Amino acid sequence: MIKAPLFTFIFLFALVGCSSQKKLVDQTPFTVDGPSCQDFTAGREEGGSGFTLNIPITGYEGNVTFGEVYFRGHVLQPTLEQNDKGTTLVCVYKNEAPGKMHEIVMHADPTQEIGNQPPSLSKSEPADFPFELGKDEAVISYLENGKKKKFFYKIKEVKQKLPSIYPSRAKN
Repeated sequence: MIKAPLFTFIFLFALVGCSSQKKLVDQTPFTVDGPSCQDFTAGREEGGSGFTLNIPITGYEGNVTFGEVYFRGHVLQPTLEQNDKGTTLVCVYKNEAPGKMHEIVMHADPTQEIGNQPPSLSKSEPADFPFELGKDEAVISYLENGKKKKFFYKIKEVKQKLPSIYPSRAKN
Protein backbone atom coordinates (compact mmCIF):
# COMPACT_ATOMS: atom_id res chain seq x y z
CA MET A 1 0.00 0.00 0.00
CA ILE A 2 2.88 2.40 0.69
CA LYS A 3 4.32 1.78 -2.79
CA ALA A 4 1.35 3.36 -4.61
CA PRO A 5 1.65 6.86 -3.05
CA LEU A 6 5.44 6.74 -3.37
CA PHE A 7 5.18 5.77 -7.06
CA THR A 8 2.63 8.55 -7.65
CA PHE A 9 4.90 11.11 -5.96
CA ILE A 10 7.90 10.05 -8.07
CA PHE A 11 5.81 10.10 -11.26
CA LEU A 12 4.50 13.63 -10.56
CA PHE A 13 8.00 14.84 -9.65
CA ALA A 14 9.32 13.49 -12.96
CA LEU A 15 6.59 15.32 -14.89
CA VAL A 16 7.32 18.62 -13.18
CA GLY A 17 11.07 18.19 -13.65
CA CYS A 18 10.73 17.66 -17.40
CA SER A 19 9.36 21.10 -18.14
CA SER A 20 9.04 22.02 -21.80
CA GLN A 21 9.39 25.71 -21.00
CA LYS A 22 12.39 27.32 -22.65
CA LYS A 23 14.74 28.83 -20.07
CA LEU A 24 17.10 31.69 -20.84
CA VAL A 25 20.79 31.54 -19.91
CA ASP A 26 22.96 34.44 -18.73
CA GLN A 27 26.39 33.07 -19.71
CA THR A 28 27.31 32.05 -23.27
CA PRO A 29 30.52 30.81 -24.93
CA PHE A 30 30.27 33.80 -27.31
CA THR A 31 29.59 37.53 -27.02
CA VAL A 32 27.00 39.54 -28.94
CA ASP A 33 28.29 42.99 -29.87
CA GLY A 34 25.96 45.62 -31.41
CA PRO A 35 23.02 43.76 -33.00
CA SER A 36 21.03 45.74 -35.56
CA CYS A 37 17.88 45.45 -37.65
CA GLN A 38 17.23 47.13 -40.98
CA ASP A 39 13.94 47.11 -42.85
CA PHE A 40 14.00 46.92 -46.65
CA THR A 41 11.51 47.59 -49.40
CA ALA A 42 12.04 46.67 -53.03
CA GLY A 43 11.19 49.15 -55.76
CA ARG A 44 8.93 46.64 -57.47
CA GLU A 45 5.91 44.88 -56.00
CA GLU A 46 7.25 41.40 -56.72
CA GLY A 47 10.51 42.29 -54.93
CA GLY A 48 8.74 42.40 -51.58
CA SER A 49 9.74 43.87 -48.26
CA GLY A 50 11.01 42.65 -44.91
CA PHE A 51 13.94 43.11 -42.56
CA THR A 52 17.50 41.92 -42.02
CA LEU A 53 18.72 41.17 -38.49
CA ASN A 54 22.51 41.28 -38.06
CA ILE A 55 24.00 39.85 -34.86
CA PRO A 56 27.81 40.29 -34.65
CA ILE A 57 29.39 37.45 -32.64
CA THR A 58 32.79 37.65 -30.94
CA GLY A 59 34.57 34.85 -29.13
CA TYR A 60 33.03 32.28 -31.49
CA GLU A 61 35.43 29.39 -32.04
CA GLY A 62 33.22 26.91 -33.86
CA ASN A 63 32.19 25.14 -30.66
CA VAL A 64 28.57 26.33 -30.97
CA THR A 65 25.86 25.36 -33.45
CA PHE A 66 23.31 28.14 -33.85
CA GLY A 67 19.62 27.27 -34.20
CA GLU A 68 16.65 29.55 -34.52
CA VAL A 69 16.48 33.26 -33.77
CA TYR A 70 13.24 34.59 -32.28
CA PHE A 71 12.54 38.22 -33.18
CA ARG A 72 9.39 40.36 -33.44
CA GLY A 73 7.05 37.37 -33.43
CA HIS A 74 8.99 35.47 -36.11
CA VAL A 75 11.17 32.37 -35.94
CA LEU A 76 14.15 32.98 -38.23
CA GLN A 77 16.86 30.64 -39.55
CA PRO A 78 20.24 32.39 -39.29
CA THR A 79 23.21 32.04 -41.60
CA LEU A 80 26.73 32.43 -40.26
CA GLU A 81 28.80 34.88 -42.30
CA GLN A 82 32.51 35.64 -41.97
CA ASN A 83 33.81 39.06 -42.98
CA ASP A 84 36.73 41.35 -42.17
CA LYS A 85 35.00 42.52 -38.98
CA GLY A 86 34.45 38.97 -37.68
CA THR A 87 31.51 36.58 -37.51
CA THR A 88 27.91 37.69 -37.96
CA LEU A 89 24.63 35.83 -37.65
CA VAL A 90 22.38 37.13 -40.43
CA CYS A 91 18.62 36.55 -40.43
CA VAL A 92 16.47 37.75 -43.32
CA TYR A 93 12.69 37.91 -43.06
CA LYS A 94 10.68 38.58 -46.20
CA ASN A 95 7.02 39.54 -45.95
CA GLU A 96 4.82 37.28 -47.98
CA ALA A 97 3.53 39.06 -51.04
CA PRO A 98 -0.19 38.76 -51.58
CA GLY A 99 -1.05 36.26 -54.30
CA LYS A 100 -2.20 37.38 -57.69
CA MET A 101 -5.84 38.23 -57.77
CA HIS A 102 -7.85 35.99 -60.04
CA GLU A 103 -10.46 37.63 -62.18
CA ILE A 104 -13.95 37.13 -60.81
CA VAL A 105 -16.95 36.99 -63.13
CA MET A 106 -20.07 38.69 -61.81
CA HIS A 107 -23.07 38.05 -64.03
CA ALA A 108 -26.85 38.12 -63.82
CA ASP A 109 -26.85 34.51 -65.03
CA PRO A 110 -25.28 32.38 -62.22
CA THR A 111 -24.10 29.74 -64.72
CA GLN A 112 -21.64 32.31 -66.09
CA GLU A 113 -19.95 32.45 -62.65
CA ILE A 114 -19.08 28.74 -62.54
CA GLY A 115 -15.33 29.24 -63.15
CA ASN A 116 -14.84 31.59 -60.17
CA GLN A 117 -12.35 30.39 -57.58
CA PRO A 118 -13.01 31.06 -53.89
CA PRO A 119 -10.44 33.31 -52.22
CA SER A 120 -7.64 31.53 -50.39
CA LEU A 121 -7.62 32.13 -46.68
CA SER A 122 -4.25 33.09 -45.30
CA LYS A 123 -3.13 31.78 -41.94
CA SER A 124 -3.67 34.83 -39.77
CA GLU A 125 -3.20 32.85 -36.57
CA PRO A 126 0.46 33.08 -35.49
CA ALA A 127 2.30 30.01 -34.33
CA ASP A 128 2.99 29.63 -30.64
CA PHE A 129 5.80 32.05 -29.93
CA PRO A 130 7.67 30.81 -26.86
CA PHE A 131 8.97 34.17 -25.59
CA GLU A 132 7.59 37.55 -24.64
CA LEU A 133 9.97 39.99 -26.27
CA GLY A 134 10.08 43.74 -26.74
CA LYS A 135 10.52 45.31 -30.17
CA ASP A 136 14.27 45.65 -29.55
CA GLU A 137 14.84 42.15 -28.11
CA ALA A 138 15.69 38.79 -29.71
CA VAL A 139 16.51 35.27 -28.52
CA ILE A 140 19.19 33.02 -30.05
CA SER A 141 18.97 29.25 -29.63
CA TYR A 142 22.18 27.25 -29.79
CA LEU A 143 23.78 23.88 -29.03
CA GLU A 144 27.12 23.83 -27.25
CA ASN A 145 29.86 21.30 -28.13
CA GLY A 146 27.41 18.97 -29.86
CA LYS A 147 25.26 18.48 -26.75
CA LYS A 148 21.58 17.69 -27.25
CA LYS A 149 20.31 20.36 -24.85
CA LYS A 150 19.33 23.64 -26.49
CA PHE A 151 20.28 26.88 -24.79
CA PHE A 152 18.45 30.19 -25.26
CA TYR A 153 20.13 33.59 -24.90
CA LYS A 154 18.22 36.87 -24.84
CA ILE A 155 19.68 39.84 -26.70
CA LYS A 156 18.61 43.33 -25.66
CA GLU A 157 18.95 46.69 -27.39
CA VAL A 158 18.74 45.63 -31.03
CA LYS A 159 19.45 48.90 -32.85
CA GLN A 160 16.94 49.88 -35.55
CA LYS A 161 18.75 51.29 -38.59
CA LEU A 162 17.22 53.49 -41.26
CA PRO A 163 15.32 51.42 -43.85
CA SER A 164 16.77 50.57 -47.26
CA ILE A 165 14.37 51.54 -50.01
CA TYR A 166 15.51 50.15 -53.33
CA PRO A 167 14.52 52.16 -56.43
CA SER A 168 12.37 50.68 -59.15
CA ARG A 169 13.67 50.20 -62.64
CA ALA A 170 12.61 52.80 -65.22
CA LYS A 171 9.92 51.61 -67.61
CA ASN A 172 10.85 51.55 -71.31
